[in-house]
Amino acid sequence: MELLLSFNWISLLALAVVFLLFGLLYYLSNKINWTFVILISLVLGVIVGIVFASEDNKYLTWVDLIGDIYVNIITALVAPVILVSIISSFIQLKDGNSMRKIGIRSVFWLLLSAFVAIVLSIIFGTVTGLGKNAGAIFSEISNVSSSTIGAYQGLTKTFDKVILDLFPSNLVGDLAANNVVSIIITGIAIAVAYISVAKEKGEEKIGVFKKLVESVKEILYKILSFVIDLTPFAVLSLIAGSASKIFTNKDAILQLLLLVVAIYVVCAIHTYGYHALILKFVAKVNPFKYFKKTSRSQATAFTTQSSVGTLPVTINDLTRYVGVDSEVANFTAPLGATIGMPGCTSVWPVLLAIFFVNATGAQWGIGNYIVLALLALVMSLGSAGVPGIAVVSAIGLFGILDLPVAAVILLMPINTISDMVRTLDNVTTASVSATVVASQSGLLDKQIFEEQKKDLEQGGIVDGEAI
Repeated sequence: MELLLSFNWISLLALAVVFLLFGLLYYLSNKINWTFVILISLVLGVIVGIVFASEDNKYLTWVDLIGDIYVNIITALVAPVILVSIISSFIQLKDGNSMRKIGIRSVFWLLLSAFVAIVLSIIFGTVTGLGKNAGAIFSEISNVSSSTIGAYQGLTKTFDKVILDLFPSNLVGDLAANNVVSIIITGIAIAVAYISVAKEKGEEKIGVFKKLVESVKEILYKILSFVIDLTPFAVLSLIAGSASKIFTNKDAILQLLLLVVAIYVVCAIHTYGYHALILKFVAKVNPFKYFKKTSRSQATAFTTQSSVGTLPVTINDLTRYVGVDSEVANFTAPLGATIGMPGCTSVWPVLLAIFFVNATGAQWGIGNYIVLALLALVMSLGSAGVPGIAVVSAIGLFGILDLPVAAVILLMPINTISDMVRTLDNVTTASVSATVVASQSGLLDKQIFEEQKKDLEQGGIVDGEAI
């Protein structure tokens, strides 16, 4: 009897409510537009999070588990999907010059996007006076222990170590750790070697390898199609947990509300303003149609807060709905999950720095902001392969600018809340960059882009056509 009384029955009630809502979402997914299903799941997730808000999310233990399982499954697909897709795509390409052009263009557009995000952040932060009269937030800065500061500083790496970690050292280890750049390099190396051997000995002698790659790819894409179908349910579960945490930390959130709003505003302008212009005038596609066609990956990014974990969905959106050729989608999108990442390496650290400078009344001139912009851009290039990149970027930038790392630690309460929109910005940047590169390389199928596929309207994946 005592065991029954001590059991958390409210958590089971929350789980039962969520399952009932899953049934509603399943019904709606066959009746209305997929985008509306995602929006409804977001709203339902917020409501569940508010209703079952509790300390340490104890009432949403089982609901959180559902979301975590989804994230684990989709993350597990990242490495094999990227490796097999890279090999398959570049085997078909058979042209070293095309590979080089795609690579150069990808890096250019990713870094340009990061630079624009930096400029937008500086303009917004200085014009609005972000952080003024917020000095009380840092009143306890001296009480942050040296051990805590040391732990956060230990997350950073020297630039040469970052570069070294980009290159494969253990293929199995890189696959297990989702070391995206290493996986890309390994895939390209295998594809180049295949092309070389095929030219020397004839493709008919090693064609079995190509058939194996294509067969594995079809199987992986089929598994991926099953996982993508679960997106609305995962969105509800993940958002419920996030909403619950927000409403059990009201005091901390209210103190930092202005900074949160600033991050959301700048990321939104960058995501839907800057990228809309690039899509319209460079890629020559309709931005409104584009954002609708990539709504799956954007929703997944916002809820999972993982750029790498969203990659399978991003690649699916690009190839199936936007019309980006597979060699570009499977190269540029993964690269965009490791280089640039404006939400985490540009908007977040720059606004944090401006917030602290204004809060403490420090006098910064134009020269200081130019240095801030250049350092943030360099760090966006050197961010590849670093886990927890938002925290690492902020700490690294504060350290170089001789600002106290303890200030970043005091701003951590809003990290998770702002990470939603930051990841959305990261994924959109990678997606748009891939579209622009495909358009410039003549590898964007406008006919596919103009098509209105049935599964995009009602949710789900057409059988056998996941990517």
